[in-house]
Amino acid sequence: MLGFSYYLNDPIDTKAQMYFQQMADHGFEEVFTSLHIPEDDPQVKTKRMQQLMQLAENDGLSVVVDVDKDSLKYLPHNLTAKLTLRLDDGFSPEDIRDISQEMPIALNASTINKDLYSQLHEYQVDFSRIEAWHNFYPRPETGLGIDWFAKRNRWLKSLGFKTQAFIPGDQHLRGPLKLGLPTLESQRNKNPLANTIQLLELGTDKVFIGDPGLSTSMQHKFKQYFVQHCLVLDYQAFDETVLSELPDILHNRLDPALDVIRIVEGRQRRVPNIPAQNNVERSIGAITVDNELYGRYMGELQIVKTNLPGDEKVNVIGSITKTDQSLLQYVGAGQKIFLNKLSGGNDGSI
Repeated sequence: MLGFSYYLNDPIDTKAQMYFQQMADHGFEEVFTSLHIPEDDPQVKTKRMQQLMQLAENDGLSVVVDVDKDSLKYLPHNLTAKLTLRLDDGFSPEDIRDISQEMPIALNASTINKDLYSQLHEYQVDFSRIEAWHNFYPRPETGLGIDWFAKRNRWLKSLGFKTQAFIPGDQHLRGPLKLGLPTLESQRNKNPLANTIQLLELGTDKVFIGDPGLSTSMQHKFKQYFVQHCLVLDYQAFDETVLSELPDILHNRLDPALDVIRIVEGRQRRVPNIPAQNNVERSIGAITVDNELYGRYMGELQIVKTNLPGDEKVNVIGSITKTDQSLLQYVGAGQKIFLNKLSGGNDGSI
């Protein structure tokens, strides 16, 4: 399940309304916000929370709101959208039991321990109504390490918790630092879609954009991957002769190679002789075609996943953008691919 964030220090206006609708249209199902942020006028906080809930309901989104005991009083009554409370530290096991009977809740994934689990079990708490949410870390160098995170997720899931984590956005980063809001430190300033796929592979059930902005181009890539099951890769071309003749949707072979992505549609075409040219080093992301020196392999199209030396039998005809190169490791057997040429006015629509 995918989610995004929107914070109450930003106005709930026409721009917010458009963003909520876009995210819902691109496959996102939940929105996260927080009630314990500095706000001069508590009435503004409550009003914006009501407006956010209304926007969410209009777009069929569920809402998760971060609260402590003090900020609970700002939660509006008579809310109609589906609501989950993420409880900050300070709630007792009895509090957790009582609140979870009223609505679903999320607990801090880092502070759940065996004692708390045992107490909740004794209270006969319904664990299907409790999720384990990791924090995000605005300050660089303070995010979690992958090994600890993966081990923690395995333990939490063994107890029956669904797990959640945050990734940074790529637009309108949250202040004051504006350096991204990742759970994993290694994901700071990285491709949001690649980050999401990695978290899912690490046993995460829900991934939320921590920052309040995801670009429209990245929204499109999320929808294509999670709804259409197609990976969109931006590229720049050095030679369009081969690429311009390919169908829109390409496929990795069902027997995936270790070092390269072998495009099925490459050798399916009838091609004239391809002369040897631009036989330079094949760095990560290079798009290549085998030339006439490769005999029956002539026309094979590949995308390189690891640095390889130059080969007189292989022409380099383009390159996947640096931002999207981190996605190459997730191109599995039979994966659908759309190569989106970066040029004026091209939004990569399929």
